[in-house]
Amino acid sequence: MGCDNCIGKDKEKEIDSSIKNNGTYVKDLENEYVENVFTFENENSIKNILKTNSKHLIKIQNENFNLEVLNEINKYRIKHGVEELIENDDINAISQKYSDKLARESELELSGNKYKGEDLGEIIFCCKSEISPKELVDIWYNEGSYNYNYKKEEANYFTQMIWKNSKSFGIGHTITKDDKIYVVVNFYPEGNIKGQFSKNVFPNKINNDDISSVYSIMTTFLEEALCAHNELRAKHNSPPLILNPALTTLAQKHSELLAKEGNINYNNNKLENKKIGENLFMSKMKCTGEEVSLYWYKGIKYYDFQNMNNIENEEAKNFAQLIWRSTKEVGFGVTIDKKGNFYVVANYFPCGNIKGEYQDNVLSD
Repeated sequence: MGCDNCIGKDKEKEIDSSIKNNGTYVKDLENEYVENVFTFENENSIKNILKTNSKHLIKIQNENFNLEVLNEINKYRIKHGVEELIENDDINAISQKYSDKLARESELELSGNKYKGEDLGEIIFCCKSEISPKELVDIWYNEGSYNYNYKKEEANYFTQMIWKNSKSFGIGHTITKDDKIYVVVNFYPEGNIKGQFSKNVFPNKINNDDISSVYSIMTTFLEEALCAHNELRAKHNSPPLILNPALTTLAQKHSELLAKEGNINYNNNKLENKKIGENLFMSKMKCTGEEVSLYWYKGIKYYDFQNMNNIENEEAKNFAQLIWRSTKEVGFGVTIDKKGNFYVVANYFPCGNIKGEYQDNVLSD
């Protein structure tokens, strides 16, 4: 089925100038997605076109919206001392399918959706489409957290948002022709389990005035460290790394452990049942992602390019892991303890410093 069946030939010229690339889907309520897919530079233009046709919804696949909702939820999770959620594409698809259904049927009813055979935690919501991700998450948080009694088991959207054992997140959002937005957020594993509130729902541990700065520090550090890593890797003909949320979660958890114990110890974390590489750093003052990356890179002065079969020096290993050619992904964790000590963990996958593979993976600049 082509787009002629969806919006009509007489509308094609009207929207041609607005077409940018894939991403926005026009959906017929009685059929599957149309074959032709468009993104419009001005969302209002396509909304206005479709308002005249009562048969159609518009579903805007706005990756920024989804990411911003996740970021806002994670800010509150940090505030309550629990790990950040990781976006899951499979759960995104489940959530999107159900938000379409809610919009089509103009109702709000929990789905009972499952993932890996287990129930998903769920938030469903409908309001005017102009709401921002921050406003949306603030509503869910404030309605439940106000005067919340942590000694009782009171389930609401707030408790699901900050539920410690929930690790993954998926979101779907659908905008209707009358400018309503239906939002479905699913969490895995499910929260709000009777008898488990005391182990999963904690009072806030960070002052309201500090949460934005803490989150900003982490976000800025990740950007700086990734950029510095890839610039240094390019000097040795190693391909750029990409940031892996799962590695970042593992690194963050380990950095928090290091700060709690006040020492530097390597971990034996795995990803996909395979060993991951790890670089560690501690300073008595805050450092940038670039400064930490350069600190690890300076191990080059201890690296013997003429004898690569027996690398024992830890600083040389830091350098080798940073530029290891077959490493593709990285994650960073940052924690500042009460004394102001700055702990950083970098996790790498696949791991480097494999005996017998130095010559192929560590090239001189």
